[in-house]
Amino acid sequence: MAEVYVEEFMSPGCVGCPAVKEMLKSLSEELSGEITVEEVDITVDTSRAAQYGVMSVPAIAINGDLKFMGIPKKEELKKALQEELGKDEPR
Repeated sequence: MAEVYVEEFMSPGCVGCPAVKEMLKSLSEELSGEITVEEVDITVDTSRAAQYGVMSVPAIAINGDLKFMGIPKKEELKKALQEELGKDEPR
């Protein structure tokens, strides 16, 4: 089963970033830890933020593709992660 690599773009003064961090932690546990999350501080790693075109935080890249800018709905983030894992739940 594939593992998903998530880059969580944040900054120290970001108001919404703790909510995204907690959401990613919760989803990682829910999806059996098949998600690796790396926090990317855009004030330190400006080149990676520029590479993805991150203009504001929070932002989330999944397996190298910028998927979310701002705070996503948990269901939307879960669906995107499941699609990458090949675990899309039947409706």
